[in-house]
Amino acid sequence: MKAKLIITILSLVLTCIAAPGTAIGRRIERAAERLVLDKIPGYTTLHGFAARLSDSKENASFQPALVEIEEALVPGFIVEQHSGNRSTVFIPSVPTPMAGAVFIIDNSRVHPLDLPAVSVMQCISKWGGGSDKLVAAYDAASSRPTSLAKPTNQQQITNESERARGV
Repeated sequence: MKAKLIITILSLVLTCIAAPGTAIGRRIERAAERLVLDKIPGYTTLHGFAARLSDSKENASFQPALVEIEEALVPGFIVEQHSGNRSTVFIPSVPTPMAGAVFIIDNSRVHPLDLPAVSVMQCISKWGGGSDKLVAAYDAASSRPTSLAKPTNQQQITNESERARGV
């Protein structure tokens, strides 16, 4: 037990001493993460989330999105894309965005937003204040033509009734 503690402290000290911008510093940092930090529950998720918030291109997870939950659009983040047309999404709690719920949901109900993750986090921590940015990004993405867009039930009804009338 003492040996593990000493190794942990030593690796953290070496990480702090080594300049992160150098090749040696990056190696020590990766080794410390792999040997110590990755074993802490939740570290990998929080690290990925922090990287996304800082707009790090190294980690492409946590893409901001509006997710259809029941009859509502809910701010969230795409964590992973899966086969079978599904995604894992994280829906943060209000006003504490570091807690929340995880859903595996059909991609047709997940709407990626072209916004920085910070905008979504600010909206959540302000009890929904500033959600106009999210809605504007959603509307902008919705107005773009896509070959994958499926008609809504109302559009299907309208199209069928027009065909029936010969329009």
